[in-house]
Amino acid sequence: MQSPTEHQRKTTDMGWPEEEALWWYTPLSEPLLSSELARLADARTHGDTDSVTFQPCPNPEEASQDRFVIADWSLTGGNWAFRAVFDGHAGHETADYAAAALPGVVRDALVRVLDAAPAVEPDAAAVEAALLNAIADFDASLGEGVHALFPEAGALTDMDEAAVHAVVAANGPAAKAAVLRAMRGSTALIALSDPTRANLWVASLGDCAAVLGTRPEGGEWSAELLSFAHNGENPVEASRVRAAHPGEPECMLNDRVLGVIAVTRALGDFTFKLPPVYTDRVFVPVGEAGPDMAAKLAVCSSRNHTTPYMSGVPQTIHVAPRSHGAHEALLIMCSDGLGDLSPHRLDVSEVLAPQWVRAAERGEPGNRALAVLRDALGGDDLEKVSRSLTVEMTSRWMDDTTVLVQRLF
Repeated sequence: MQSPTEHQRKTTDMGWPEEEALWWYTPLSEPLLSSELARLADARTHGDTDSVTFQPCPNPEEASQDRFVIADWSLTGGNWAFRAVFDGHAGHETADYAAAALPGVVRDALVRVLDAAPAVEPDAAAVEAALLNAIADFDASLGEGVHALFPEAGALTDMDEAAVHAVVAANGPAAKAAVLRAMRGSTALIALSDPTRANLWVASLGDCAAVLGTRPEGGEWSAELLSFAHNGENPVEASRVRAAHPGEPECMLNDRVLGVIAVTRALGDFTFKLPPVYTDRVFVPVGEAGPDMAAKLAVCSSRNHTTPYMSGVPQTIHVAPRSHGAHEALLIMCSDGLGDLSPHRLDVSEVLAPQWVRAAERGEPGNRALAVLRDALGGDDLEKVSRSLTVEMTSRWMDDTTVLVQRLF
């Protein structure tokens, strides 16, 4: 793209007039706008699934912590489809590790279910249980990596920083990696579908979203939310955390666990799952927490009385897309950045889910995930979309956003 001339640039407050600041941006016309969005979002098609993953801020320190996995497994009965979105926070380590290792854990669990009854249709409840347990066990293994180094919380109390570093160093680079992926965190959204696509299983930890779009022959598209918002803005989740910690008013504060983190379920985040001595003596020094992070971790420790405060156990759901006469079906999976682009971010089920399904279908026969992203950024409003792509800021102006759209049938 050629450098814009000075008169082409405009200023915007990015919708934040309270900031009393203006930033430069460059309006783009078509077809340049569409090609730039596709490039920045790394729009791709993988068989039956379209993908985008988008963080337009060019500052390397703001690189996206979203990850996704698209895998097809040739197993008993045919081709099983695994799709996953991971939204990392506080660092890349947990999301990177989950994207690399968790698919294999789920696959092994699924193979055990299929091997137990190879001649019959897979038991939906057994597959759902295997998916839940595989994810929960994977999260527990992250904490076990820290326990293997420091099995006794009481002994940690008497260890100074040098002694902690010595233990980690003695166990090699893998030890520090184990600490970091337990300390950092990631949401997880996983979908599994059988060879006939008659069954779909979804497991969620955190605030990603999964939406099933279905259409009967000759009819209109409908949308069904298949995921659960595990964050402090969900009163059910907030009540669950409070009920587990009676007499601790700060267990949920300002819609955040211990007043610090928005999600109530996630992979990693063992600051919220282990006694505070692990944060003070292990995570802060080994994780090389900067001043801001160290201050947040200190707040966590001061309010941490009866761990765990965060869960690594997902919620799961099984649906049969063909059971209600669906002629066509698609699955939309996204990190929470997609919802954050809308003023209706808290109304995913009634407002955003149908909007995303309509946008995906308007994107046919091109990249449907790109169509969903474009719609969320402003659709046909070229100025609005241009601002999101070209605004000249060094800090990120939108959350990391990943979208997968899978055509089930």
